[in-house]
Amino acid sequence: MAEKRFRVLALVLALLALATAASRRAPADLPKQLDPAAWGSDHVEKPVPEYTTGDECLFCHRQVGSTWGANRHNLTIRPFDEKSPALEALKGSQAKGLADEIKFVMGGQQRQRFLRPAKAYGKLDLLSVEWVPPRGEKPGTLVSLERPHWDAARFGDACAGCHATAVDPKEQAFSALSLDCFVCHGLVPAEHTKKPELAHLSLKRKGEARVVTAICAQCHVRTGKSKSTGRPYPTNFVAGDNLFHDFQIDFSAESFKDLSTADQHVLQNVRDVVVFGMEKVTCLNCHDVHGGSSKKHHRLSKTDYCWSCHQKETLKGERKPFTSHSRTCGY
Repeated sequence: MAEKRFRVLALVLALLALATAASRRAPADLPKQLDPAAWGSDHVEKPVPEYTTGDECLFCHRQVGSTWGANRHNLTIRPFDEKSPALEALKGSQAKGLADEIKFVMGGQQRQRFLRPAKAYGKLDLLSVEWVPPRGEKPGTLVSLERPHWDAARFGDACAGCHATAVDPKEQAFSALSLDCFVCHGLVPAEHTKKPELAHLSLKRKGEARVVTAICAQCHVRTGKSKSTGRPYPTNFVAGDNLFHDFQIDFSAESFKDLSTADQHVLQNVRDVVVFGMEKVTCLNCHDVHGGSSKKHHRLSKTDYCWSCHQKETLKGERKPFTSHSRTCGY
């Protein structure tokens, strides 16, 4: 009995010694935090560059072209479907006088917004009324029906950077509806036909994780703010730039608390790459952008990223309740 007590006491003392040593670790032993803005350049004070348009890209990239019409990145803004139940709802509401002016829609399963061409080229007016699409047994509903009106500034101030291509930082005018190839692939030189590795995100390019992450984060991190304009999207970001020169993001533990599951997952990966230098996993390890699929993630070994969406305690890792809401996007 005495021997057993001695062993227990020895174990307790050993654990206390380890705890004391851990509490006295030198700062060098702690995870090193990098400065996300400490590399590269940007286009913040420069004009929007001339770039190869998607029409030119798809002349050669026919395989991409066969699926691009249905790709979510190509549908961030799309023609308004007059068969949508939203139109019938609008015509039976206080906004009935504005319904026939709608030409475009943006948004998805959570919330949709309606648009019309503005008087100025490369701009859109945003309808104040919003549509919550039907989900399960719940019918679709209109919200924000008080004083329906067209807003000439809201789209440019809050939405254009992630729903259109090549937004001019001074005028908030864009060069193309939705997202063109330039948004992710940047300024692609003509020589890329023989050297595909010259294009960002090319399968032949050994891209730095922080560059890949910056490209995805320009739209998918929905909690940032441009230092130069105060808008919730980057200023004149071009693939290959250091997004974090201008786009300010709070990576503190506190910043995660009120985020949806989707936004937490994105912010965690971006933080791990650009702050903690963990470069083994980026968005492209799991997501096939052109294919619109995330099936690749099934082939990865289990990491902490899995537990953003899956139950860690269960053998099969069942999905947690998934949420996707955003103060920036207004839902």
